[in-house]
Amino acid sequence: MSNSLPLFDGGGAGAAADALSPLAAAAEQLLASDNGLWTAARLRKQWPSRPAPKPAALEAALGELEQRGKAARLPGKGGKPVWSALPLEAWLAGARERMLESVQSSAAPLRQKQLLKACGWPKELDPGPAVDLIGRLAGEGLLKQWPGTVPAWWRLEPDEIVAETLLEALGARALSRAEWVKAAKARLKGVPAARWQAAVEELVSSMRVFRHTLRIDGKKVEACARAEHRAAFLELYRPMLDRLREEWRRLGATEEQIARFLSDASAPAAELVFAELKELERRSPPPNYVGALRKRPALAHLGKKEFDRAALALLRAGRVYMAPHDHPMRLPEAEREELVGDNEGNFYVSISARR
Repeated sequence: MSNSLPLFDGGGAGAAADALSPLAAAAEQLLASDNGLWTAARLRKQWPSRPAPKPAALEAALGELEQRGKAARLPGKGGKPVWSALPLEAWLAGARERMLESVQSSAAPLRQKQLLKACGWPKELDPGPAVDLIGRLAGEGLLKQWPGTVPAWWRLEPDEIVAETLLEALGARALSRAEWVKAAKARLKGVPAARWQAAVEELVSSMRVFRHTLRIDGKKVEACARAEHRAAFLELYRPMLDRLREEWRRLGATEEQIARFLSDASAPAAELVFAELKELERRSPPPNYVGALRKRPALAHLGKKEFDRAALALLRAGRVYMAPHDHPMRLPEAEREELVGDNEGNFYVSISARR
């Protein structure tokens, strides 16, 4: 038996078979240098040695990279291909995230051209995949289409903007119904009167706005305030409340008892939590993490215990579904505090409305 070693062992032969050609290896380095988009002309211009490879040789090297999954041939503008170290799916994923962010932060619907600009779709790429992305997001309900000569998309449908405008016009104040609708109409033109009135009733019935009839200077006034700003009612009632406070003090009530009584003068917390859950689900498909619901501005005044009681009341009533955490005791205490607990060892991590 010969004691001489073979020229290549099995691993060496495999490594050699997997090696890229010199041209393909150089092209791979260029493509990865900025994770951008490269035309064949740009690659030849920035080739690290001279002379640059001929177009046919470069095309063969790029084809080799494409076959190995190390480069992606993307549809370029005007039908000419462009090359990238990133696949088309990666470009679309980034565009999707930026597109949704721009729609959420925009004060008005965005047209297709504006959406493509907002999502940073490269001018070198064919806009077709990004336009298809808009259609998919609309199909998922994440973009709402606005009709017109030139279609546009936004986070709200045309009907939903009426309610949003009403809430913005009301702000942190308590206004009479007439003053409130007048302020909203000044912000949004062309909405039929019947739609304004219907939107007011929808906000009141969903407990997003409180409405109360009172008398001011002998006149009956229908006062309205947003749920999270219910204290605005106290300003309207201040003269009456001052008299009540004096009477309660005379009867021996403590300041703490008076403050607690006044702070409890609100709609049931469960109704407010449910209304905010429905609003959250308009923007973020269910189920949602309970922590996301707790962070809603309208619920900022609810402590954790009050929020948990409200969520559990909705669960018992069958109005929401909450998914229990499989191993809550393995979580750090700080993370467990982010869940809804029922004081019986159960902790819930997500929530979604049943109706």
